[in-house]
Amino acid sequence: MIRKRQPVVSPGTAALRVAVGAFIAGAVWIIATTLVANLLPQSEEQLHRTELLKGLLFVGLTALLLFLYVRRVMTSIESSHDAEMQAKLDLVNRLALAAEYKDDLEGGHNFRIGKSSEIIARHLGVEQGKCDLLGHAAVLHDIGKIGIPDSILSKEGPLTPEERRIMEKHVVYGAHLLSGSEHALLMMARSVSLYHHEKWDGTGYPYALKGEEIPLEGRIVAVCDVFDALTSTRSYKEAWSTDKACGFIVGFSGRHFDPKVVKAFLEGLDEIIALRYQEPDPGWLRQPLSLPSELGAEDLVWIPDVAAVLELPSEAEAEPARQLL
Repeated sequence: MIRKRQPVVSPGTAALRVAVGAFIAGAVWIIATTLVANLLPQSEEQLHRTELLKGLLFVGLTALLLFLYVRRVMTSIESSHDAEMQAKLDLVNRLALAAEYKDDLEGGHNFRIGKSSEIIARHLGVEQGKCDLLGHAAVLHDIGKIGIPDSILSKEGPLTPEERRIMEKHVVYGAHLLSGSEHALLMMARSVSLYHHEKWDGTGYPYALKGEEIPLEGRIVAVCDVFDALTSTRSYKEAWSTDKACGFIVGFSGRHFDPKVVKAFLEGLDEIIALRYQEPDPGWLRQPLSLPSELGAEDLVWIPDVAAVLELPSEAEAEPARQLL
């Protein structure tokens, strides 16, 4: 069933309605109270008190009517805004699915990247509104793969240097697709697309940024993307076990990945693993969304001993995974 969209009331029309309503209410009040007062025998002092009481009640009644009208208008505006935001988030979801169809054999990759990015941001101490924004934006991290030939995306085995160069262009393609908007969601999505293949040690692409030169959203999605890809079946590899994938992430902490982000990833690992067993809800993007300015996180101390409890992959096993970095 298609709901008819309510017309948007202009500020001038709203002001006119308030003025006319106040005038009519005032006129009715004055006439009614005057007729009632004239029916009652009153001294001059009582008449003065009656007039004062009428004035006070009129002010109170006008304020009440104005409050009810403004509340109705604000509710209508909020409802219209929510519907518009839902439509935008649905469009974001469809764009993410378009990229996923070309490069995801199992399905749900973008859903998991969005949710796991939100989980890691929360464990980094990022405020909830910014976590929500990142969770929505991260689903578009690979939207640029729409511009990559299927022969490269679905190739079984390592990419040639030339194919690798073409594949790396997907971050620029994605940023270009998402550029030109001042909406916080698309600005964040552009940043995620452009920076999620930068590496902590400065050996990533497209700009070879190093350390905290890389925006936090890019550092977070970098870990999420590699972990989910490692634990998923791809045309060139079988899915890895969780322990082996975690070992790979930990092994590259301080080189390819931000150690603070890796620590937050391990803290939220149970939640992230649980995403693998969840079916993406068609309405998973329809959540209240605040629009913060920039991401930030408190400094956290990296605990290197965690690598000892994880199963590290062998050099031969790790080689196919390096295509993901």
